Parts: sequence; C-alpha cells; structure tokens
Amino acid sequence: MSLEALVHSPMREVKLRDDLTVLELGVVDYHKALALQERLSELRRANKIPNTVILLEHPHVYTIGKDVKDNEVESLVREELGAEIIQVQRGGKITYHGPGQLVAYFICKIPFDRYPGFLTQIEDVAIETLKSYGIKAYSRKEEIDPRSHGKVKGIRGAWCYINRVPKKIAAQGLEFRGTPRFDNEPPMISTMHGFALNVNTDLAYFQRIYPCGFDYDVMSSMKEIKGEEVDMEKVRDVVRQQLKERVGLW
Repeated sequence: MSLEALVHSPMREVKLRDDLTVLELGVVDYHKALALQERLSELRRANKIPNTVILLEHPHVYTIGKDVKDNEVESLVREELGAEIIQVQRGGKITYHGPGQLVAYFICKIPFDRYPGFLTQIEDVAIETLKSYGIKAYSRKEEIDPRSHGKVKGIRGAWCYINRVPKKIAAQGLEFRGTPRFDNEPPMISTMHGFALNVNTDLAYFQRIYPCGFDYDVMSSMKEIKGEEVDMEKVRDVVRQQLKERVGLW
C-alpha cells in the first residue's frame, strides 16, 4: 500500500535523506491523525518505512497526556473549552491544537541510548526555526521544573522572553515504545507525537486551560511576537530544512 492510499488525504511527500521522509498533510482531524501515527509506527517498527515526520494542522482540539492523573483534569481547565478533549499516551499534561499551529509528529525508530539526544534534536528544530525569524528562542532543559516542586530538571519546548517573562512558543511531548530488533540492531525504541509550534495560533484557546501545567497565559506565538501574520508555508520550509540538518544523524 502506498503512503498516499494509507493517508486518505491530499499529501505532499518530501524525501529529506534516505533515512528521513516528511509527509505534509494540511488540516487533519486529530482522531484520523492519531490513527495514521499508529499505522505508520507499525510500519516503522517493522523497518518497512524510513523515519518519518508528519507536518499538519488540526481543527480545534485539546489533548491530555499520560502525566495527568484522573483527579487532576478539572484543575487544569479554567473554563468551558468549546472543543473536544482527547486522552493520549504522549508525555506531558494538557495542551491545545488548532488552526495556525504547525504540528510535527515523529514516527521514528532510534537506538535506545540515543533517546535523550533525540529529544534535544526535536527541541532544536523548533528553536532554530524561530531564530531564523529573528525570535530569540531558547531551551529550558537545564532548568529545574517548578511543576516538580524542585525535584526534576528539564523543561522542554521552545521559549522566548517577552517583557522579561518566559513565554512558550512550542510545546513538546513524545511517546516511545519498545520495538523488535532486526539483524545486528542495538536495542531500539519507536516514537510518536512530537511538537506543536504556534505560528498564527489563536492564543485565547490556551487561556481556557493551564497549558502543560503552567499559567494560563504562558503561551505565545510567532504572530504575537512579530506583530503580523506569518506565512505558514515558509515556516514549513524552514522546519523541513532544520529536520534535514538535525534529526536522526546517528
């Protein structure tokens, strides 16, 4: 079966390297995108496709990661959401996806001992994309996470100071699974989910929740920082180049 038949949606396939392909899908319902991730993950674990990154946008939806406990959901929601809320198996808490936000899903198979570096590679794609637009994005992975009550280091995503306040422009959360070993492969894992970069996102949807467990107004966007609408196609071009340069070089 071709990837186009599998996707059931208009698609642009770009081969960045022999070991890395990008699928650009436009706007896709979250449930359909999740099912696609699952199917592509099966193919990747079986070595039937190369590492693949899906770039798309979603209609309005909220997702809750596996770090959220059953009794915690209400404390993460400030007001009526006005969109579906879906439980998923990525890391992290609650977030929003919607029009004007570029989402990157990483369907990859990587050596187990390279996973920490892989997380940084993904983060760097978003950070360097923002820097190319003159936005002084940075990583907080070496900082103590205040949500852990001072116990854990590492805050993922792409951040930028606005009026001396740290604002989050890209959220990051992945799921990883064990995978069969073939031939002389080292221990491997497979990945799903990825990052969501706020390009022209309506930030009001974030203010209905405590995004990723932070304050309701923690999120920003490229549009807010630049003061004007940003061309999504050009952002995708930059992300593709960053993926080619930074992801999967092991």
